[in-house]
Amino acid sequence: MKRLGIALGILSFVMSVASAAFCQEKPDKVSLCQLKRDPAGYNHKLVEVSGIVSHGFEDFTLSNPTCSSYPAVWLEYGGKSKSGTTYCCGVTADRLRLKELVIEGLRIPLTEDDQFSQFEKLIQPPFRSGRSSATIRATLVGRFFAGHQVNSLGGTFWGGYGHMGCCSLLAIQQIQAVSPDDRK
Repeated sequence: MKRLGIALGILSFVMSVASAAFCQEKPDKVSLCQLKRDPAGYNHKLVEVSGIVSHGFEDFTLSNPTCSSYPAVWLEYGGKSKSGTTYCCGVTADRLRLKELVIEGLRIPLTEDDQFSQFEKLIQPPFRSGRSSATIRATLVGRFFAGHQVNSLGGTFWGGYGHMGCCSLLAIQQIQAVSPDDRK
C-alpha cells in the first residue's frame, strides 16, 4: 500500500511537470515588417522575429532593410541581465538588475544559454576594428510592447521605450539563432 502511495505521488508530480511544460506559451512567428505595420495588434504578445540587431551608444535596436525604419523596435533583455546600453533619461549602463524584469505587469524571464552567450560576445565591446557599434543577424523570442501612439509634427508613431522614448520594445526572452552580419 505504501508503494502504491509513493508511485501515485511520483506519477502526480510527473503529470504536473508535463502539464506545465505542455501549457507553455508558444511565440507567434512574425516578420519585423508585420510588427511595425500593426504594433497594437501584437502588444504584449510573445513573438519570434528575425532581423539585424544593432548595439552601440544610444542604440540597441532590431531592424530589417526590407521594411520601414519607423516605428523603431528597441531591445532589452528579460531576467536580471541588462544590455549595458548607454542612453539618456536616467538609464545606466549597468549589466545586472536586482530583480527579474517586469513590464506593464508582465514578468519577462531570460534563457541564458550558449546562444545567449554567443549573442553577447558578438554585440558587446570591443567592437570590430574601426567600428563604434556592432551589427549581427539574430532570431529572437520576446514579449512585444507597442508603447503608445505619439503625435508629432512629423506624424504619428508608436513609442515610449528606449532612447528618448523613440520606440516600441521587444523584451528578449531567448536567442534562437545568431550570426555575424557580414553586409558591407
